[in-house]
Amino acid sequence: MRGAAFSSSVCAAIVIFVLAGCGTGGYTDEGSQGAGKQLFLDANCGACHTLADAGTRGIIGPNLDDAFAQARVDGMTSETFTQVVAAQIRFPIEETSTGTPGMPGVHETLPECEEVEGGVFCVRDQDRAVSDIAVYVAAVAGTGTAPPEQPAPTDGKSIFTANCAQCHVLAAADTSG
Repeated sequence: MRGAAFSSSVCAAIVIFVLAGCGTGGYTDEGSQGAGKQLFLDANCGACHTLADAGTRGIIGPNLDDAFAQARVDGMTSETFTQVVAAQIRFPIEETSTGTPGMPGVHETLPECEEVEGGVFCVRDQDRAVSDIAVYVAAVAGTGTAPPEQPAPTDGKSIFTANCAQCHVLAAADTSG
């Protein structure tokens, strides 16, 4: 009987921790949409993801507009999308079952400045950066609105920097992968 009471207490504690979001980055309820857009661009999320508002057309990862469009029509809210996006950034599927490239981990996509050497993209507060990007994507993905078309770059360095530099190293383009 005593073991059952102990076991019940341990189970209850685990449930409380899980529901509280301990160790998960927690519930994301604040973020800056403007900062999130800039981070989405600076972290080169668009190299993999299509998002009309950011003017990106990545084809490796999910098209974020397509991913959220029907859910919006069905009545899901930006608050729900914020939680989904934040969780996907914090806990990405790095190795897929299909063999296609997975999403790099948060320490690779949003490295904290204290963990990297100068000249490399980094963030001061990783949790805040995740929240900002999540709030931004949740607000604009699948809304059917896009900013005015910008002319596509025609020089090789710009094309490489915009589409390839997130994953590939090329000294001539001053990229580090």
